[in-house]
Amino acid sequence: MSEYREHHATIFVPPEAAGPVEIARRNWDPDMAAQIAAHATLIYPHEAPIVDLLVERVRVASARIRPFRLRLGETACFERPEDGVYLTVEDVDGGYRRLREDVLRPPFQPSTFPPHVTLVHPRTSRRGREFWDSGAFPRQDREFTAREVAITAFDGTRWGVVTTCALGQPR
Repeated sequence: MSEYREHHATIFVPPEAAGPVEIARRNWDPDMAAQIAAHATLIYPHEAPIVDLLVERVRVASARIRPFRLRLGETACFERPEDGVYLTVEDVDGGYRRLREDVLRPPFQPSTFPPHVTLVHPRTSRRGREFWDSGAFPRQDREFTAREVAITAFDGTRWGVVTTCALGQPR
């Protein structure tokens, strides 16, 4: 894992729910769309900086928590569109919350980012305001079942999957 940096625990949006999301991402933020598929970040690097402990806790928690539903919702932004535009994600069954609680025990420190799927990231696109003002992306109300958690990390070019943990599958 040493060639990777910035490890995240990630839930990818399955293709059957990601169609319009991926089209918007490719049109408005093609650099990020090329780096990683549409996803909801479960755990951020600053929350869980000890990679081996993150991976172990995700493995243990994933085995205990059954697959759960998430619902894509409305377009929102972080303070202002230039800071990033995303889709809200509703934790329908509470599985997202339970996984975070299981993994983010001390020494880890949870932050307060809401569950979301980024459409325009400020690091890779300056089109957040234009996207927001266009009003071109309607509320989604697309539900999908999260069946696994991926540990992803940046290799300098792309966010690759380091390992995956199936939900509800005891080791």
